[in-house]
Amino acid sequence: MTNAAIRRKMLQLLYESFMEHPYNRMTPKELREPLGIGLKELHFNIIYLEEKGYVELSKPLEGSIFVGARITPRGVDLIEDEYEFNVLFPEQTSASSVPNEVLEQFDVLTKQTSEIPDLSDDSKELIIEELKSIQAELNKKEPLYSEIKKNVDHIKDRNPDIWRKLMEIIREPAIARILSHAARNELGI
Repeated sequence: MTNAAIRRKMLQLLYESFMEHPYNRMTPKELREPLGIGLKELHFNIIYLEEKGYVELSKPLEGSIFVGARITPRGVDLIEDEYEFNVLFPEQTSASSVPNEVLEQFDVLTKQTSEIPDLSDDSKELIIEELKSIQAELNKKEPLYSEIKKNVDHIKDRNPDIWRKLMEIIREPAIARILSHAARNELGI
């Protein structure tokens, strides 16, 4: 699970707790168990949320980082603004979210590339390798936006027609979501 996904779930849990009992504070154990994360991940993400102003922590005089957490009014406003919440803390995507039809479009584009008569064999091979690299990156659990962008830019330089067809595939909503998520992860958003 990505840090953004952990933070998203933490905020949702704290919001639900707030709705039931506004002054209730969730313990570290109550936050960790549904997330299935370790103490280090819990501390890293909860402190991030605290410093952003989305949660308030009850801190002991000594010992652990916090003994209780509750969502702040700023956190409630964020949760209730679905658009902003989804931008800042997108739902986790996985390789299984790449539809088969999109993967088939990559195969068709690869075949079309190999059949372009006025393109040298070396250029064809390089473009096909880059198409396969993009496809492989999209299938990873945590794809790298910068890696995909680098391959897309190389294809654009080598053959604008193949690049335009590739851009049609990339604009598919499922792929756009994955790329948006990957870009946010790289930027630490």
